[in-house]
Amino acid sequence: MTAGCHRQRLVCSLLALLRIGCEADSRLPRGLLCGMDPTQGAALLPMCWRPWSARSRAAVAFLPGERAAAERIAQRLFGRALRLAEYAGLAGAPDDAKVEIGASHGRLYLELADPLTAAYCGYYYVFGRKAAVILLNDGFRIHLRTMRRQGLGLQMFYRQARNAAARGVDWIEALAGRRRDENGYYTWPRYGFDCPLPASIRHGLPGALKNSRTLLDMMSGETGRQWWQQQGTDVRVRFDLASGSRSRRFLAEYVRLRAGGAATVPDTAQHFV
Repeated sequence: MTAGCHRQRLVCSLLALLRIGCEADSRLPRGLLCGMDPTQGAALLPMCWRPWSARSRAAVAFLPGERAAAERIAQRLFGRALRLAEYAGLAGAPDDAKVEIGASHGRLYLELADPLTAAYCGYYYVFGRKAAVILLNDGFRIHLRTMRRQGLGLQMFYRQARNAAARGVDWIEALAGRRRDENGYYTWPRYGFDCPLPASIRHGLPGALKNSRTLLDMMSGETGRQWWQQQGTDVRVRFDLASGSRSRRFLAEYVRLRAGGAATVPDTAQHFV
């Protein structure tokens, strides 16, 4: 990744601060969930329509001077050249997004943004570690308040996970952070990300949760979810993309929940386990 990428991140943040464009519901990408996000304690409403398809129609381009290096890395990681739509899918890009592809220290770099108003930005790396192919979610931000709590994150991650699994990625990593205007510590495990609970957390668990050893143990019931929402902290988490994994079962169940029941979920969600 070149210095230009760092400048693009800065531009994205500055545009969001300036609020270029109108914070109106018309800016919501097609296919968002209606209702509020239950991870924020709001009422759970059914989807306005079905989840996005796996294929992203986002505009895709290579960063200047980085196409050859990026394609070599993709060839090494996946054993073949990737189509442009496959790069967009690895980012979980909305159809109206712009995705830029580059190379950084031997890793494939993906950056997505709303090209009109910088309403959202995302940054991702794909790399090899021993025999594994790993996708790192390095940062995702929704700047427009009217686009928050509308399910954009779930739609994007559900698209990303299906594409990553199809490309043979072994797992997805992220820092589930907790700070002002950041709720990844709760949202990522709600989607199926897991990690061992730190000893400092285990020692402070109430009696009903004493047997919890992992974050998904904690998130399996309402009591644990409420406790983690109040007491949770920053953790590094992993989404296991292996077929039948606990992560995939959690995500499929959460998509069914957001869709108002298994009967309304498309086959792709029911089979993503």
